[in-house]
Amino acid sequence: MESSMKTPSACPLCGAAMPFSCDREHAQGGQTYTLYGCAACTVQFWWPLKNPGAEWYSHDARYADRNANPVWEAHQGQKKVISYLAPFTGRVLDVGCGIGNFLAWAAHEGWECSGIDFDSEAIQAGKERFGLTDLEVNDVVTYARAHQGEKFDLITFFDVLEHVDNHNEFIASIDSLLAPGGYIAMSMPYRKHAEWLMHLDLPPRHLTRWDRTALKRFLEARGFTVLYINRRSEGIWNIVIRLRFMYGKRLSFGAVRAVRNSIKDVSTTRRERPFLVRAVHMLAKLKDGLLFGLPAVIIWLVMLPSPQRYITLSAIARKNA
Repeated sequence: MESSMKTPSACPLCGAAMPFSCDREHAQGGQTYTLYGCAACTVQFWWPLKNPGAEWYSHDARYADRNANPVWEAHQGQKKVISYLAPFTGRVLDVGCGIGNFLAWAAHEGWECSGIDFDSEAIQAGKERFGLTDLEVNDVVTYARAHQGEKFDLITFFDVLEHVDNHNEFIASIDSLLAPGGYIAMSMPYRKHAEWLMHLDLPPRHLTRWDRTALKRFLEARGFTVLYINRRSEGIWNIVIRLRFMYGKRLSFGAVRAVRNSIKDVSTTRRERPFLVRAVHMLAKLKDGLLFGLPAVIIWLVMLPSPQRYITLSAIARKNA
């Protein structure tokens, strides 16, 4: 079904007829998107359902500077996948691997690692920083066609599914690359989050919205058994960061950026940031904690009984025999 149609006649994921409007619209770049829900698979999707392409992301505020100031450490949800499957190891393919921070962690834990991403700069950074050799600029559909017969024991796609506009082709390509009994692991925004905490969870950046029921039905309908599914809050510090973004610009002196720019030999090949950069960064975090820590604690306590405090949904599933 073409996403250029004014309204969807069927769910683009499961094919069920007559998805219903959620009475919500979002305008971006001259395009108006309407949120729909499916009564059968319970996924929510924005219409038109169309990924804007790699060029758009390279200029988007969320992603444009991610290579200039990358997160080198694998995050909690990524580490959970490796610890959950331990002591099992094998071959892992990370779809949307970015700079390779998860793969570096997986390699440390004994996995044989491969990765793909549409961002050539991130791929180059991963090779230089972590010494990862099997990284390439590609999407999973094209990669699967070019690597027929190649099999992986684990395929991960962290913060990818919400960007996809061809879910059935995407998961079929994943399935074709997966060894019998292999595992998949993923994460995405949790759709019941507080909007102000996830203000960028909108089209064309993100195209689908998921909760535990929708994700479980999506995976089970495509031959997977869900072993682990969890919604996660990023805690008080995430609220501090959001408050800083909303209200802290006038109190920012730009010290971290100024020091980083003043040091000419900083590059992605360095294992550690220079001491001065790290020291100023720690002082900046201390300032944020002092300014926004108490308000963040109060907000956290108010949100504690509500699902709005959860912002991430993650899952691990196994391919059925």
